Amino acid sequence: MSNTSTTNSRRAASSKTSRPSYGDHSSNVRDSGKMRRRSLLVALFVVGDVACSLLSMGFYSDSWKFDFNLLFKYLMFIDGYNYFTNPMDFVFLSILRLVFLVTAMSLITFHQDPKAKAMFMPMIGFATFCYSYTLVKMLAFSEDTRMMQYPGPWLSVAWSMIAALLFSLIWYFIITAHDFDYQRLVSERISAITTATRDTSDGEDTSERATRDAESSPILSTAKRISTLEHILALLKYCQNQWMWFTLGFIFLVIYAVARVFIPNFTAQVISNIVKKAGMASLVRSVSIMAVLTMISTISGGLRGGCFDYATALVSRQVRLDLFRSLVDQDITFFDVTKSGEIVSRLTSDCQTMSTTVSTNLNVFLRNGVMLIGALVFMFIMSWRLSMVTFIAIPLVGFITKWYGAYYDKLSEKTQTTIADANQVADEVLSTMRTVRSFACERREADRFEGKLAETLKMNRKKAIAYMGYTWNNEFCDNAILVAVLFYGGHLVMSDMMTTDQLITFLLYQMQLGENLYNIGYVMTGLMECVGASRKVFEYMYREPEILHDGKMKPPLNGHIEFKNVDFTYPSRPNNKVLQSLDLDVEAGRTTALVGPSGGGKSSIVSLIQHFYEPNNGDITIDGVNIKDISHSYYHQKVALVAQEPVLYNGSVRYNILYGCDWATEEDMLRASNTANVHNFVSELENGYETNCGEKGVQMSGGQKQRIAIARALVRNPVVLILDEATSALDAESEALVQEALNRCARERTVLIIAHRLSTIEKADKIAVIDRGRIVQTGSHAQLMSDVNGLYYSLVSKQILSSKIKGDTNENLQKSLETPH
Repeated sequence: MSNTSTTNSRRAASSKTSRPSYGDHSSNVRDSGKMRRRSLLVALFVVGDVACSLLSMGFYSDSWKFDFNLLFKYLMFIDGYNYFTNPMDFVFLSILRLVFLVTAMSLITFHQDPKAKAMFMPMIGFATFCYSYTLVKMLAFSEDTRMMQYPGPWLSVAWSMIAALLFSLIWYFIITAHDFDYQRLVSERISAITTATRDTSDGEDTSERATRDAESSPILSTAKRISTLEHILALLKYCQNQWMWFTLGFIFLVIYAVARVFIPNFTAQVISNIVKKAGMASLVRSVSIMAVLTMISTISGGLRGGCFDYATALVSRQVRLDLFRSLVDQDITFFDVTKSGEIVSRLTSDCQTMSTTVSTNLNVFLRNGVMLIGALVFMFIMSWRLSMVTFIAIPLVGFITKWYGAYYDKLSEKTQTTIADANQVADEVLSTMRTVRSFACERREADRFEGKLAETLKMNRKKAIAYMGYTWNNEFCDNAILVAVLFYGGHLVMSDMMTTDQLITFLLYQMQLGENLYNIGYVMTGLMECVGASRKVFEYMYREPEILHDGKMKPPLNGHIEFKNVDFTYPSRPNNKVLQSLDLDVEAGRTTALVGPSGGGKSSIVSLIQHFYEPNNGDITIDGVNIKDISHSYYHQKVALVAQEPVLYNGSVRYNILYGCDWATEEDMLRASNTANVHNFVSELENGYETNCGEKGVQMSGGQKQRIAIARALVRNPVVLILDEATSALDAESEALVQEALNRCARERTVLIIAHRLSTIEKADKIAVIDRGRIVQTGSHAQLMSDVNGLYYSLVSKQILSSKIKGDTNENLQKSLETPH
């Protein structure tokens, strides 16, 4: 019957998938209309581009009247081709833009979107080339003074630069944005993965399926994905929150930059005075001004650095705090599938990288930006023609920086991932050092950590190689620009278009400009590294938890818990059903025990009562109120858990008992301590309740930790006490003390016990036997033992037999020790 229903449901799902719905048809119509609009826009641009490039040639005269004869002359090359006067280059560029856009739209029409998108960076490079070539052509026109008086060259240059910009925008917003939005793609991908997983054959290995489910699970995909620009804006928003210190730093930065901008000008004056022997008075005047400017820049530079450093510390604090608040609000499933070492790495190294990098680079960018603007102003004053040489190179360097930044971003993200993996190994080993030592695995773990560090080193090696290539390119561009400026500047001096003093001043500003551009390029590299480090941080920060804990109710509770037809699977293992149509009634004021084979679902029931997860179907109520509607803090004050392996924090005994109970008094703590058999052994300690428990309670014995955990639960005065294998890991003496404490605290409370030992469960008012996610038996110990064919009878019999064998072994061992040799 089950197989038949499953088959039918699959057929229904298949039919729904294969049969197009009205919504799908509407979506296709909208997409078709969008495609037509995009094609029309591209066609208009292509026609306008070629037309403007052609028509501008009719204005290559001293009149604004269009001359068709000029257009015909240039098109037919009647006077031949002269690079310094013929504008046909602009027409060729427009034709190339036409060919590239038509090719891209054809690829999209024939559903070859990936090929069109793969052309994005080369096309941006082509647009950059168009921009730079336009400036070169403008300098060529400027060699003939008559050409600069015609409106045609200015129209050709202006349109060519506008067309290069529009070409880039069309390629970015139309060609590469052909697919649907990111969120829809993610949803469809997750849906496809889920469907494929559900259709997996029953013969598939369970562990492999679980692994695949964890990897393909959308649990970690609920975070909001944001673009690189949005990353940078989000980072800058943190800087905005510290606007006072950044504003103060910016004021000192402007003073510093303005002072530095004038230094090359007066340096040139000093050199000119020395060369021309203008006299000591002129020399002293120039040097004195330089000294004052240097002092001003030095003082303001130090104040600027102090303000920005303190602002960086404030940003780092806020980023870590926001991330930690987001992490502690996440559902338990998030921590099931995310490595603790990775989380710690995001919280420490990644946050530090984010805050330091963005603050430092903001400082560097603003300082060099102000100095760059000042340098450009002086350079244009000296010679606008020579300044064009610099503007020819800027877009080329910018394109290379953009391409390199995207590649470096990927390398940085991969590097941070390898660092997180190494941190995970270190955290795992150092937190379980006793186990490592007991199995003599010190060398093995050191080798494993070395392997993770080797992966990090491999990624850093790739980053170093990439940075080396980028440095080579920058050095080549800087030297090429310097050679071009010297050559063209010498030509201008020899042509009496500028003076020698102006050329010297220009060269000094050119050197400063090169340094400013290099630093700004370094800022872009740093920001890309920062984006790589921040990607996971923001994914964690923006992730919406599946369980919101937004209940508001605070009803009076007696402790009557009910499971009504509950189905449950762990989100990280969606194909392994843990509980199936479970109905469980935990009566108020009585003790209920859950028993059954391992993996039957007992601990899952406890997790659901604790609201760590939510059921797939059914309801869980306490006194008739759904637990998800109850206030989170109020509910966990009334329902307390004592786990098999209690976690104590690195603090005093007092801190651990009162954990989460700021409202509790000293009397509340002492009453809970006495009930849990804690007060006696704590009183014997040198520092009493101020004794430090150590990390994870390492300074306490197993029994002491368990009793402190019981006191921590009792200080809340809960109406429901859950004991999950609370004595299974203890020796006989510790178990007796803990059991005595449990018997004392069980009075007048609802108690839910999970245990395997007969001595722990036989006195329970009600016993529920769980097997494979279902309740197969309920009743008292005597009632269940009367059913010799039941699972409970089998479990108890095996335990009694095991105890008897163990007892016989101990008796024989005792006799052998007493026998004289």
